[in-house]
Amino acid sequence: MQYLIRESDPKDKDLIENFNNELKNHGFNFNLPQYDKKLSNENNFIFERRFVLTENNNKIRAGYNLKYQWFKINDDLVQLGYYYNPVTAGLFNKKYNICGILLLNDANKKKSDLFSLGMGGLSEPLPKLLKGMKWELEKIPFFFKIINPYSFLKNIKYFRSTKLKSIFVDILTVSGLGWLCIKLITFFYYIFNFQIKKNELNYEEIKIVDKNFDEVWEKTKTHNSFIAVRNSKYLDALYSEKRFIKLKFYHKNQIVGWSISLCTKLNNHKQFGNMQLGSIIDCLSLKNYEGEIIAKTTEILEKKGSNLIVSNQSHIFWQNALRKNVFLKGVSNFIFASSKSLNDKIKDKSHKHITRGDGDGPINL
Repeated sequence: MQYLIRESDPKDKDLIENFNNELKNHGFNFNLPQYDKKLSNENNFIFERRFVLTENNNKIRAGYNLKYQWFKINDDLVQLGYYYNPVTAGLFNKKYNICGILLLNDANKKKSDLFSLGMGGLSEPLPKLLKGMKWELEKIPFFFKIINPYSFLKNIKYFRSTKLKSIFVDILTVSGLGWLCIKLITFFYYIFNFQIKKNELNYEEIKIVDKNFDEVWEKTKTHNSFIAVRNSKYLDALYSEKRFIKLKFYHKNQIVGWSISLCTKLNNHKQFGNMQLGSIIDCLSLKNYEGEIIAKTTEILEKKGSNLIVSNQSHIFWQNALRKNVFLKGVSNFIFASSKSLNDKIKDKSHKHITRGDGDGPINL
């Protein structure tokens, strides 16, 4: 057999469909995407290329996507490759296990500074492969704030992993003890993290990202050792959809930061059930405004009906802001993996700014 990795093109439509049908027939809910000319335009601020691995030039046995995006690393702007959606026939036939390594090696030849994000936890196949290839892996901390204890207890899947646990949680829910426990935990956490508010911010909910966001980017990028470019052009490319809640914050008529959120009615979500989930997807601000921006964003999401509000944040400033707003730290399955070449470039690990807006975005929220 002969393997060849090449960029996909419109002629691969039937081959990709055949491969996706094989995956489906073996019970896997993964797909290789079809060629998309619009996404592959290298004149775009963010673009991606899609690759397939063929066997004997007549069957597709694997594929992956490589997104090209600009990041600030220390004091330099660098174009990185985001390695994602690798899918191989090794999922259902062990003789194709080698394909995962072939895909990763191919991506590394095209771009040595690579990263992956999300991936569902360290025990999943891709993180295990990356670790074996000497990549650096870390969990991006996960924070949550319970707004509606009853809905939280009724829907959260983490506490219902066994029948016995599920019965216990039901007792707590019906008796009201669960509600009381959550309120007490929240109260004591609030007392422990109490602080006097320093800034009174004004805000507005906007539909279109404007040039004011460039001002925030220029004034804040020095506080981040690793961050995707977050100017107006970048944000407009990522968050143009109406579903995103875009908030702009002012102090004394000067823009000091922004946040991007979602408020989504879930349907049998594997972690959050049928909750109304608020999620703080992305944010950026001048130093010392983080806490008030989290507070105001949380207030808006609560008004929109969120039962639970969640956020993944890697930067120490934003982690502290969440804690001060009574967000609890939970179990994270949101993994940031960096190739050795990329990891060696990042100097201050605690000042990396990685959120759910990075990578392929908030696809599961």
